[in-house]
Amino acid sequence: MRPLEHLRILDLSRLLPGPYCTLLLADLGADVIKVEEPGRGDYIRWMPPMAGDLSSGHLALNRGKRSITLSLKHPEGVAAMKRLVRTADVVLESFRPGVMDRLGVGYDVLSAENERLVYCALTGFGQDGPYRMRAGHDINYLGYAGVLDILGERDGPPVVPGVQIADVGGGGLMAAVGILAALSEREVTGRGRFVDISMMDGAVSWLQMHAQAYAITGVIPARGTMRLSGGPACYRIYRAADGKYVTVGALEPQFWAALCEALGVPDLIELQYAPEEEQAVIHKRLEEIFLQKTRDEWVAELAHLDACFGPVNDIAEAMVDPQVRARDMVREVPTPSGPVNTIGNPLKLRGVEEPPLRAAPGLGEHTEQVLKEAGFSPEEIASLRGGGAL
Repeated sequence: MRPLEHLRILDLSRLLPGPYCTLLLADLGADVIKVEEPGRGDYIRWMPPMAGDLSSGHLALNRGKRSITLSLKHPEGVAAMKRLVRTADVVLESFRPGVMDRLGVGYDVLSAENERLVYCALTGFGQDGPYRMRAGHDINYLGYAGVLDILGERDGPPVVPGVQIADVGGGGLMAAVGILAALSEREVTGRGRFVDISMMDGAVSWLQMHAQAYAITGVIPARGTMRLSGGPACYRIYRAADGKYVTVGALEPQFWAALCEALGVPDLIELQYAPEEEQAVIHKRLEEIFLQKTRDEWVAELAHLDACFGPVNDIAEAMVDPQVRARDMVREVPTPSGPVNTIGNPLKLRGVEEPPLRAAPGLGEHTEQVLKEAGFSPEEIASLRGGGAL
């Protein structure tokens, strides 16, 4: 048995942050039901790259879930949502503040139907504050939060991260934690709770060490100068002879000493945290050394050295990396044209066997099934469909 098999989640969210949250919960066994707009559904279904009618984003984020269509713009759809929530444990939505209330299915209404309901609102800026109604995306939240300002090379511009930090880490992951916390509390109190998750809040939270350092010193962190952002030569990315890259993360003295000995520069051992002007000289020396061999030659030579060293893999290389494979982080998921690889579940629970992955659902594929489980008669379902609510 998987730990969340007893939970049913109604997921009204779209695109990346909310569906990533419920993907984690579905991988832990929760019955996640996507509640989608009739005819269109989650926008990610139509976002490229596509394989025929199948979006890679939908395949990645919504495997293992069920899908129903339900229009909350129809009174019948609102009434159906109220009935569905009576047998649900969690509702997740990602609309701007007030939208669900205007539709007639906000927290107050739904919790009156089910006092044990955990209701999570995942938004860009949260339910209050001066930015609450602003539109935004990952890059905006990171900019407001101060994260973008410390990403990039010294004296260079901020860089756009290749992974959506605020969406996934500040939004989806924080929402999962908040939901699980409220569910845990419910076991004691018998009542659910409103969970308010802001992607900007989450991004700010990721600055714990940097913000605390600023609070103590009054020094604003600068791109490419901090200990963990490329300031010292012992924590840098270096180019190899073939144009590929390696990572050096030798922060601890013993790791730095081992690396310097292996590279034939023992004179640099005592200079690990030399002043900034000397770091540029050390960095230059290491750059020249790493340019003497290809990335894979360096990996073969230094892979077993206890010095925090490794390659910069591209995605194709990462997907066949022996550690990734050993941890079952690449799995097959069925599609209409045959199985394809997808990312596995990062949450490993000893003694819990991972079942075969289920395909991402077609739009409304499980509408009748879910409604019947909630007690709707065939005549009621036909009426909802005929009236345009499904």
